[in-house]
Amino acid sequence: MSYKVLVLVKPTEEQPALERAAEFARFMPDLKLVLYRVVRDFTEDKLPELEQRYTREVSSLMDRYPSIKNYEIKIAFSEEVAPSFCHYAGLKSEHFDLAIISANRRNTLKDLFFSPIDSQIMRQVPIPLLIVKDPQAPQRLDRAILLAIDFEESNHEKFIDEVLITAAKIFADNFNGEVHVLNCVPPVHGGLMGGDTNISIMMGSNKPSTRPAIHTAALYDFADKHGIPRERCHVAEGRVDEMIPRVCTTLEARMVCMGTSSREGVLSSFDQSASELVLEQIKGDIFIVNRHVRFDETNLHD
Repeated sequence: MSYKVLVLVKPTEEQPALERAAEFARFMPDLKLVLYRVVRDFTEDKLPELEQRYTREVSSLMDRYPSIKNYEIKIAFSEEVAPSFCHYAGLKSEHFDLAIISANRRNTLKDLFFSPIDSQIMRQVPIPLLIVKDPQAPQRLDRAILLAIDFEESNHEKFIDEVLITAAKIFADNFNGEVHVLNCVPPVHGGLMGGDTNISIMMGSNKPSTRPAIHTAALYDFADKHGIPRERCHVAEGRVDEMIPRVCTTLEARMVCMGTSSREGVLSSFDQSASELVLEQIKGDIFIVNRHVRFDETNLHD
């Protein structure tokens, strides 16, 4: 099966997204990449000249990634990187399966006023997104692929779960990993900054708790449906932005797969701010499916 992936090329020497794409290419010979470079400093009369210049730049850059053999270069001219990238990602004529971008370094004060490019893309891209923070850590084979879900029935988006489990299995198959499912049980007062942030309650605990019991039953149903052994099922009570990184550390997870929603609160598709906080704290990659992603059911295959 062939996969078509859109990769955002940075205007710097460091290219975490390209490094991850190169790793995928070694395992997936049918992988096709579109390398998308956004030029922000331009004048209309110089566009042909600039396009040739940056095409040469990206071509030269690709000498560092010999495993990537099937690719094309797209130079775009826009003052805004994220909207340009998201628009191209959503073109029906392109049929992209995945987008890969590099994580931005966080600047706490600046980020209060200006959302980083990766955050903007995370919220708006209409296809599944892989965000690469550090392509070197951790990258052994057989690492856990952690699928994080909240099974609150009132706002649960089962469609996103199906996209996530499909992707998690593909990543696990290609990297000899194991899919683990984490069911986050949000605090009763989800809008507060508190909550039970004790160590994760793993399966087999005898601690009585009505809400975790309900979530455990939903988790088992989901795991049984998708062939995930129960020993790879985990329940954690507390804020998702604290519990997910903690369980990732325990499992030495290679990556996290999770959904986001634009709605308020901690949801089955976690709120966007939570996913951004998870990105800051984990060592591996994060795979995001937001509310803009829509697939036909026939495309949800292993």
